[in-house]
Amino acid sequence: MKTLNHTIILAVYITILMAITTVIAEAQILIDSVIAVVNKQAITQSELVNEYRINAIINKHLPTEPNEDEKRTQLNRIIDRKFVLQGAERIGITDTNRKQQISERIAAMQQQYPSEETFNQMLQKHDIEIQALEKWFYDQIVYDDYYRLKFVNSVSRKEIEELAPQYFETNKKRFIAPATVTIRSVLVSVPKDSSDIEKQSLKTLSEDISLHFKQGDTYAKVSQKYKPNPSVSFATFTLNSDTPLGEIVSQMKPNDHMGPMPVPEGLRIVELVKKKPSRQKQYSEVKDEIAVLIRNSKAETAFKKWLIKQKEDDPWYILDDALRHVSVMNIDTKE
Repeated sequence: MKTLNHTIILAVYITILMAITTVIAEAQILIDSVIAVVNKQAITQSELVNEYRINAIINKHLPTEPNEDEKRTQLNRIIDRKFVLQGAERIGITDTNRKQQISERIAAMQQQYPSEETFNQMLQKHDIEIQALEKWFYDQIVYDDYYRLKFVNSVSRKEIEELAPQYFETNKKRFIAPATVTIRSVLVSVPKDSSDIEKQSLKTLSEDISLHFKQGDTYAKVSQKYKPNPSVSFATFTLNSDTPLGEIVSQMKPNDHMGPMPVPEGLRIVELVKKKPSRQKQYSEVKDEIAVLIRNSKAETAFKKWLIKQKEDDPWYILDDALRHVSVMNIDTKE
C-alpha cells in the first residue's frame, strides 16, 4: 500500500476524494467521508459499511463492530474489487445492461426470507436502500464477468489437456468414490404441532409397520398396504456410508430392517438393499472435473499476479484517520 499524510491527501485530491452525500434529516447534514482512493476514484465509508450490512442480510445475522484489522481487511477487498471494476471499464464490460441479472440475484436473495415484507423489513433494519443493494450486485456481476473473461477463459484447452493426466496421477487420493448404501425407507411423518395423542397414534402406526417386516412381509407388500395413509411415505435412495444414517445402515446386512428410528420428520424404518465399497475413480470419469480445477487454479494465480502489478503501477491510498472512525453498528437492532 502507498501511504501519504491524511491532510496532504485531502489537500491534493479534495475535488476528487470528497464524495459528499447531503441528507436533510432533522436539520442535520451527513457527510460520507472518503476512506481510500484507487486511481483517483474514491471509496467512501458508506461502501465499507454497506459491505458489512449486506453480508449480514445474506447470512441473516446482525453485524458486530469490526476491529481495526478487520476493517482494513474488508477495505482491502473493496480496493481489489475497485481495480477489477476499473479494468472492466477499460474493455467495455461495464457498458452491458445488467438489470435482468441484478433483478434475478435480488429475487434469489429475497427467497431466503418468508415473504417480501420480511425481506424489506430486513433491508430497513440494516439501513440498506434497494439502490445500494442493486449497486453491490452490479459490482459483483461485473467482477465475475471480468475475472472469467480475462483469467479463466485465457487458460488454453491444450494446456489443460497436457497437465490433466499428471494432475490425476499426483492427486489420485482426491478422486475416490465413497462407499455407499442403498436403502428402502418408510417414513411416518409426525408434524411438530401434533398433540400427544396424535404422536402416540403415529408411533403405534410405525411400530405396526415394523412388525410387518419382522413377520416376513416384503417392502412391496407393506407399501401396498400403507401407501393410502397420508402420514406414510415410501422412498428408495442411495447415500454415502459416512453420513449419520449411512453409518447406521452400513452395519446391517442386505434385506435387514431397522426402526422405527426418530428423525426430524418423524419416524423412519429402513431396509438395506445393498452396500457399495469405495473405489478409485478412473481418469475418464474425472477428466472434466480436473480440467475445471486446473483452469481455476491457473486463473487464480494469474489474477494475483495481475493485481500485484496493478497495485505497483497505479496510485492507491488508505486514509487511516477516516478508516478509524468508521462504525457499522449505528443500526436499529430492535426486533
